Amino acid sequence: MQNYSNSSFWYDYDENDNVDILTGEEIKPGKDYVKMAATKRAIGNFVRIVTGENIPVTYTTKDESYTDGKAVVISGNIKDKDFDPTVGLALHEGSHCKLTDFSLLSRLDDYTSVFNFSDIATKYKWFEQFWSDEEGKYIDTETPYLKKAQQYVNNTVKQILNYVEDRRIDYFIFKNAPGYQGYYHAMYDKYFHASVIDKALQSDEKTNLDLDSYMFRLINITNSNRNLDALPGLRKIWSLLDLKNIDKLKSTEDALKVAIEIFKTIESNIPATEQVEEPDNGGDTNGGDGDQSQQGGNEGSSSTGVELTQDDIDQIAENIVNNNQPSNNGKASKKIELSDSQQRSLEKAIEKQKQLLNGKVKKSNISKKDKNNVQAIADSGSDSKTVGKGIRASWFNTIGKGTDCLVIKNLSMNLAESNVYNTFSTNRVWRSESNQHSVDRGLVLGAKLGRKLQVRNDERSLKYSRLNKGKLDKRLVASLGYGYQSVFEQVFEERFKPAIVHISVDASGSMGGSKWENAQIATVAIAKAASMVQNLDVVISYRSTEDIGNRQTPAIFIAYDSRKDKMTKIKSLFQYITCPGTTPEGLCFEAIQKEIVDGSNGVESFFINFSDGEPYFENKDICYYGVDAVTHTKKQIDNMKSRGIKVLSYFIAGGYTSGKENFTKMYGKDAEFIDTQSLVPLANSLNKMFATN
Repeated sequence: MQNYSNSSFWYDYDENDNVDILTGEEIKPGKDYVKMAATKRAIGNFVRIVTGENIPVTYTTKDESYTDGKAVVISGNIKDKDFDPTVGLALHEGSHCKLTDFSLLSRLDDYTSVFNFSDIATKYKWFEQFWSDEEGKYIDTETPYLKKAQQYVNNTVKQILNYVEDRRIDYFIFKNAPGYQGYYHAMYDKYFHASVIDKALQSDEKTNLDLDSYMFRLINITNSNRNLDALPGLRKIWSLLDLKNIDKLKSTEDALKVAIEIFKTIESNIPATEQVEEPDNGGDTNGGDGDQSQQGGNEGSSSTGVELTQDDIDQIAENIVNNNQPSNNGKASKKIELSDSQQRSLEKAIEKQKQLLNGKVKKSNISKKDKNNVQAIADSGSDSKTVGKGIRASWFNTIGKGTDCLVIKNLSMNLAESNVYNTFSTNRVWRSESNQHSVDRGLVLGAKLGRKLQVRNDERSLKYSRLNKGKLDKRLVASLGYGYQSVFEQVFEERFKPAIVHISVDASGSMGGSKWENAQIATVAIAKAASMVQNLDVVISYRSTEDIGNRQTPAIFIAYDSRKDKMTKIKSLFQYITCPGTTPEGLCFEAIQKEIVDGSNGVESFFINFSDGEPYFENKDICYYGVDAVTHTKKQIDNMKSRGIKVLSYFIAGGYTSGKENFTKMYGKDAEFIDTQSLVPLANSLNKMFATN
């Protein structure tokens, strides 16, 4: 299993997530867009912290596989065990976005012009038939052979530049963000290190005087098994790299100059041959197409403010040099031979190294639809919170670790059109027509209620005169000449305190029909009325359950917040809210405790609950019903009250009275029982509440 120790202390990893606890059978997972959005957000935070810049992080699609120097692209299918190397790769790409001058590649010809392409083509005899009888050299500058020589030089220099630039970038991460080194090591362990590479470095493999051998020995020169005597010139290359002082390279141009010197050393040690294989196109410097430009040349100044001692700097340099492995100082160790199967594995490992070196790591794609869904969830502020800890799990009566609760902080049309959630979706056209009718009726009722609440806009002033202190009353100034001292006044103004009302509606299946319609009418009416008066804000949320990935999860949707939303949101979006779930009640209350404003600092806070039954929810993590659920819900309500929040809870009976006893236990004296047919007239009690506080 891949090591994920760097993230295990905070990342929600569970190797049994896809296994049925009772049967042991594998559960076919669904698409967990919430986790995908959370993963994308977490990696994006890492990249932003390390680079100090807001570099976008996006999932890869068929059309977007590699970073272009402006954004970081991550795999569309990140398994939990692969999270650490994925973070490392994202940091790697992000640091290139910050520090690498991608536009330099478009000017590469200016730097490689120091080479005599004619001599190189002659050396490898690519054009014997075009030699001049007089000069013995190639002189036709328009033939493809000269261009072939130039391409050979450019592609090789690109590959070497990629390697040198990676070492420069590694040093930036290791120095400025030492706490993230583990993610970097995880990346190299997955994409770069392999036991067969270690064996090959100790063997006679890749010791021919050709470009392939030199590139293999170069890109593995930080491996502790390196042998600097395996090829002539390797020790000079080691000296040119000067990895312990790699921070002297302040820009991509500096790295390019070193790459050119390394190429000269390699080329000087490769003898003329009958034919030389062209290297694979090295691509851009760690990612993207060569025509993509990026402002670069940054000097990599620290954005984290980490203070390091000289010993720390020396250790970082040692890690860079030896890839965090013990060193043999480049001396040859006991030679070993590779079997045929090991040689085949070696070629695959080398190809994997080249992919990382050239920024071409293979990443699984997601569809554009899935990518849009993830983005819609990310924009909605979706989060997952663990709730219900200590409540028994649904198997073996063991004390559970709690369960995740989905919290959607901002409903949007994009989220509705994604049809990811059953509670909020544009799929049910037939249902939305009925819902819109309830919304319209609520708006009409709310306008009437709002006019009754206009009293909250009134301010009353009471003036007291002839006082011994206060503001001077100009009308009494003349009396000072007669020895009269009570010539001051004070004005006392009386106005309603600012108030915020959080309305939470039960969106369980039993709320369907007239219950749902009337609950929506009342909810919309309160929101409309509040919009007509001063200092009265309303937040509306809906409690339900959703299938997230391979499990059912409590979910609460914050659909409206008058502090940032307009009434047009209710008019356009509330028609798509339905009631398909169960009743996770207190689990949802626990998840949004921090979202509910405390009743303090001159602000009155109200929590209004509409519900029609007892709490019930069950998945493999928690068994939430009966005494446990009632006690847990009561605890959440008591917590609100202790924070100065006034709680009003309405039981919507709908013709039956089952559950009233437990409802009273949960909400106490604040519980009220209303038949759905008389739900709308609750406006009178609300009017009284808002107008007298």
